[in-house]
Amino acid sequence: MPTLTINGRDVQVGDEFLRLSPEQQNATVDEIAHSMGVHPASQTKEADHADAPGIVEGTGRAVASGVPVLGGLANKLDAATNATLAPVLNGLFSDKDQLHGDWMDRYRQSLTAQNAADQGFAQTHPALNTGGQIAGSLAAGAALPVAGAGAGLLARAGTSAAQNAALGGLDAYTRGGNPWEGMTLGAGMGAGAGAISHFGRSDVLGNIARHLAGVGLGAAGGAAGAEMEGADPVAGAMTGAATGAAGEAIGAAAKPLATGARALEESAGANLTDRAFNARDVATQKVAQILANEGLNSGSLSEKLQQMGPHATLMDVSPTAAQAAGAIGAEPGRGQSVLRDFVQNRERASGGRVSDLLAQAIGPRADGDALVSALDNERRQAAGPLYESALTTPVQDSEALRSIMRTDAFASALPTAERLAKNEGRSLYSADSNGGRQIDPSKMTLQDLHYVQRAMQDHISEVRPGLGIKDNELSRSIAGVRQDLLGQMDEMSPEYQQARKIYAGTSRVRDAYDDGFKAFDSSTGENHLTNEKMERKLADFESQSERQAYLLGARQRISNVMGAARNNRQKAYGLFGVGNGNPDFTNQDKLATLLSYVRPAANQEAAQGAIQDDMRQRLGYSIATPEPEPIAPESVHSPENPLVDEHGNALDPESEEGQAEISKRIARAETERQAAADLLAEQKQAALQFSGADRARGQSAADALLRGLEAERQFGATTNAVAGNSETARRLQGRQLIASPEVSLPGSVPATVTRAASSLANAVVGSAMRRRADGVNYEMARLLAGSDASLAAPARPSGSAGKAAPKTDPVAAALLRNPGVRERVDTKNGIAQALLTAAITQANMNGSR
Repeated sequence: MPTLTINGRDVQVGDEFLRLSPEQQNATVDEIAHSMGVHPASQTKEADHADAPGIVEGTGRAVASGVPVLGGLANKLDAATNATLAPVLNGLFSDKDQLHGDWMDRYRQSLTAQNAADQGFAQTHPALNTGGQIAGSLAAGAALPVAGAGAGLLARAGTSAAQNAALGGLDAYTRGGNPWEGMTLGAGMGAGAGAISHFGRSDVLGNIARHLAGVGLGAAGGAAGAEMEGADPVAGAMTGAATGAAGEAIGAAAKPLATGARALEESAGANLTDRAFNARDVATQKVAQILANEGLNSGSLSEKLQQMGPHATLMDVSPTAAQAAGAIGAEPGRGQSVLRDFVQNRERASGGRVSDLLAQAIGPRADGDALVSALDNERRQAAGPLYESALTTPVQDSEALRSIMRTDAFASALPTAERLAKNEGRSLYSADSNGGRQIDPSKMTLQDLHYVQRAMQDHISEVRPGLGIKDNELSRSIAGVRQDLLGQMDEMSPEYQQARKIYAGTSRVRDAYDDGFKAFDSSTGENHLTNEKMERKLADFESQSERQAYLLGARQRISNVMGAARNNRQKAYGLFGVGNGNPDFTNQDKLATLLSYVRPAANQEAAQGAIQDDMRQRLGYSIATPEPEPIAPESVHSPENPLVDEHGNALDPESEEGQAEISKRIARAETERQAAADLLAEQKQAALQFSGADRARGQSAADALLRGLEAERQFGATTNAVAGNSETARRLQGRQLIASPEVSLPGSVPATVTRAASSLANAVVGSAMRRRADGVNYEMARLLAGSDASLAAPARPSGSAGKAAPKTDPVAAALLRNPGVRERVDTKNGIAQALLTAAITQANMNGSR
């Protein structure tokens, strides 16, 4: 940041200070000094201009500064050279003339000195300064090639207009002015010059008329330039007329010269053609206008982008920007390639992003068969030995047992129980004293009663589906008798009671998994699971392991719906009702409810381990965990992982050094294995945390998933628009927002005239228009495929509706407070623009000779 020393005090100003003209810089310093209590007017005139260059040097600098384009860069190029050479040449200059600091600091110091020298000469010798600038602009203009020499009227006028527009815009840009005004005025003057030179190139009368027209055209250009800059048009016209007359005199003896290399800033476009048309700035203005028309400011735009996630772009959050993107996607060129490649690549990754969203919300992809198999194995390992031991226990006869045996439920179950026993080579009956069969409890074991309770369970299942009330009552009656029988059996064998407890507990977990599998079914019948039913079910579960199993069942269902490809996002949309507009769709509410009651495990191993840990603790059993096998020495080295020392030298595994290296690797592997075990234990513990429904967390997790799915759906719509699958009307409307490759005449012109004129105009400048459109649309494509919220207007602070944001730049504020500075700047810009356009005009006409 530049630092000015005013009255012994250092004052920092913005980088904008360096882009001001010498007059603006001087006036700004005066204004800042005045605000500090210093009055420059009291200083002597000699002190003001003590550092002004001499007449010869100053005139040369004035001529150089008048050269179009290059004159605006002269001081910057000199400053860059001085900044680069200063470390070597500083010793040759006095302390006050040396440049210090890093390169940028030295550049700013030198540029300030260059501008100050120009300002000093202009104030000391105003006539010589103005004359030198006119001479420089005319001499450079005379060196331009003939615009459309030998061509017809339209071609000559069109080519001259294009040449003048490009040069006028470039010169205005390098001098910190408005490029569009330079281009507009240059194009108008160039077209007029081309037409005049066409009609006045053959005879003496034509030459005289051309000279007179040159003076008039210079006056018109000067007046127009001054008017565009807000200066006095009369003064501009007089200066332009004088320049036109001088140009005619100089042009009579001048011959066209080859144009020099034009210094163009890379920030204006991707290549020379783009920079000639200032494609990047034009594209930025177009995109900013699109956002402004939708009322988007930087704050609201940032909020929209943030809501849609890290993959959102301007064309996703702005309907008008999407129209523009669709129009660019329909126009062959670099912009089309950029957008189509971008959206196609993003589309190909959509399936992976949807899978990631699901994993973040409800856990990783499930493997239901593995979970069910693990639960069955757990149950067999825990309950099997207890059942095997308990079933051999002799039945203890009692009146309570005989009362149960006299019930119809017991008698009805006997035939089925006997068949079960015979299938295993047993019988419930024993021989009585008469040789007949009888049921004698004193000769039975718990195995026999176990057959009976299993048969009763089958009878309950048979009568339960019935629709009649009596059937339901019978089912309940049989269930009651069965429970009484099981109570007698539990008293006879605590091991049987424990085995049954384990079996029932794991069965509840399996049932929870099956219920979760149906959580997001889309059925709407009487068996439809509503959000209220789901909440009651989750609240009534006896353990968190059942809730985790319920979630795993739901996750498995989602995995099945998504399919093996894992990228069918449309099915995810259907599952969660994204975009269906059905207010009665409950899956979104059920998702939030489910996630309120259970937090997904980090992975399936953690989920399964958490369920098993919970069941073991709650049901009171344990299963021996096998000791991990020791890490074998040969497992820590191989041809792909050879033994080497710290210097990379190979080691013999049998050597002392080799054995030491193997020991280190085994210790490292054991540490890593223990760390993995500790991490899994933490993950299992986290999966079992539950202290009540956390509705805020559940809703937040569900909202995050739904926002992500909505964003992916919008990304797909954007892809369709860019690929040309949007509605024709929207695509045609979008073409008005981008750079057109053709000249378009106003609709007020009659259709026949419009077609003929458009054909001629495009024949002359069509190629240049196409190149410009390609460059601008390419830059627009890059912006639309990005997420730069700064393109929108800054958000206004609260309470400032309808008011412009306050300016905080001290330099700009100083200029605005000084009407005299503003007036001098406007006048200078107007006259400079008039000089430039008049010089270019003269060059085109003189070159036609």
